Amino acid sequence: MVDILVNQITLYDRGPKKETLVDNVSLDIKAGEFLTIVGPVNNGKSRILRIIAGLTEPDSGIVLFNGKKLSEFAPRYEHIAMVFRAQALYPHLTVRKNLEFGLKLANLYKETINARIAEIEDLLGISGIMDLKPAALPTSQRQLVAIARAFVKRPQVLIFDEPISELDSQMKVKVQSIIKRFCINLQATVVYATHSPSEAMTLGSRIVCLEKGKIQQIGTNYELYNKPVNESVARFIGYPEMNFLEFETKAENNFQVLNLTNASYSIQIPKRFEKIITSYPKAKIGIRAEHLKIIPGKPNAIPMIVEMQEYVGSQSILYVSRESQTLAVEIPLSESYELGETVYVELKENGIHLFADGKFVI
Repeated sequence: MVDILVNQITLYDRGPKKETLVDNVSLDIKAGEFLTIVGPVNNGKSRILRIIAGLTEPDSGIVLFNGKKLSEFAPRYEHIAMVFRAQALYPHLTVRKNLEFGLKLANLYKETINARIAEIEDLLGISGIMDLKPAALPTSQRQLVAIARAFVKRPQVLIFDEPISELDSQMKVKVQSIIKRFCINLQATVVYATHSPSEAMTLGSRIVCLEKGKIQQIGTNYELYNKPVNESVARFIGYPEMNFLEFETKAENNFQVLNLTNASYSIQIPKRFEKIITSYPKAKIGIRAEHLKIIPGKPNAIPMIVEMQEYVGSQSILYVSRESQTLAVEIPLSESYELGETVYVELKENGIHLFADGKFVI
């Protein structure tokens, strides 16, 4: 089993501006861990993977595998397999020969090669395309072949870069399960990059949230979803993104209240904020859709206008607005509202978070 230490790697653009592409990234990836890296498109995920794989030389920093450089740990890549979005299959070889190629280079017995290929073609459901060449396959099947080629190698380290981006939603769920189960059984150390937060949270035992080549937060699913370190992570992780309401504190009838600046409405200060709220006269409160509730009108419920209802599985998301403030509210699928209807939105106190200067406070 393999530990991977990524120590302060930085990469600059080769252009005249020398833009920072990877910004002082450090990762301590434990042996057998499934680490996912998630972030918007073109924010440095692929570059980090290429540096780990030894395909790109960083401008500073180092990557170690069990304390050794890649050239010492696996000079012929015998312990590492990579699956990139551009599948890089050998175009002149059939699927079967693509899978055989690396195994023959490793001088494995023919019986061993055949047994491994039979196992993986059955696992990924690619038996019907084994005698075809990549050009004859749709992109989705080429992605499955790229995964199969990595799996038959049975490596100690697996590096995935958007490996299922071309699959339809139903197939993605199936292949995610296959990847997770196979990697656990193999006891491989996995680094997996995706732009999909749900994919990252489904697969990763820990998640790295990346933005503009810089790590924003590393943590478990629970930590990133419930205790995001900043507004950027809170907006990116989870669907729909966290709601944010700007406010000012003000006195009203001898009480301090939160005046919602984009909605011209005031609500009571949550009790757990009372002792600290005066330190943040201008800030934001963040709240997830599931911590908002549509109720009959009453004090502290915000009157808002229904804009749209989105159906998501067993729940639906109701989008409501007041002046320039919009909120996403999770409601049961059985409930429906008319566009333009006035509803009253209650904020559940235990789901309200405080952000100041873009950072999570409580």
